[in-house]
Amino acid sequence: MSPPVVHDYIRDLGRAWTGQGTAMEVGCWLGATSAALLEGLVEAGYDRTYWGFDRWQANEAEARKAAEQGVNIGVGQNLQPMFMKNVKARYEAIQAVRGNIPRTLNFYSPAEPIEICMFDAPKRNPTFIDSINMLLPHFIPGVTVLGLLDYHFYISRRDDQQKEDWEKFLAPVNFIRKYKENFELMAEFPNDGSCAFFKYLKPI
Repeated sequence: MSPPVVHDYIRDLGRAWTGQGTAMEVGCWLGATSAALLEGLVEAGYDRTYWGFDRWQANEAEARKAAEQGVNIGVGQNLQPMFMKNVKARYEAIQAVRGNIPRTLNFYSPAEPIEICMFDAPKRNPTFIDSINMLLPHFIPGVTVLGLLDYHFYISRRDDQQKEDWEKFLAPVNFIRKYKENFELMAEFPNDGSCAFFKYLKPI
């Protein structure tokens, strides 16, 4: 559900691929951000597997959001075929692993270095920190880009939705604050989809 300005930035991230590692998204949903990244990666000559992880089982909130965009999906529907259709139009070598995160991250094999890692679905702990910790050993110091696509989601949860549980969605923010010496802010979009992108500087 990210706006065009974020998709443009993600395409540029793909175009800047250096060939040192793979690209992936954790929490892909219907594939809009993955498609944007792949468009840039293809321009850069990407020749690795693209990894996608999601449970791909629509809940009520997802069905409602999709309907607002004119997309008809049913509660409980398997969305993996829709994701694959959307991303394979850009790139063929897609490895889509369906199931609960972080358990499915165990399927990341042969565990190559990761150059671009986008996080969407894991927003709360312990899921968020468990997922990050499983992938951190594959990050490349000074190279890996970590995109936290719901970094500022807590603001919407607190101010727009007026939900009392907004602090639970601070997991990505607290992680970056704790390891502020290990990451450098590249760009953020607090008012356009809530994303933030960071360069991984050194091992944690």
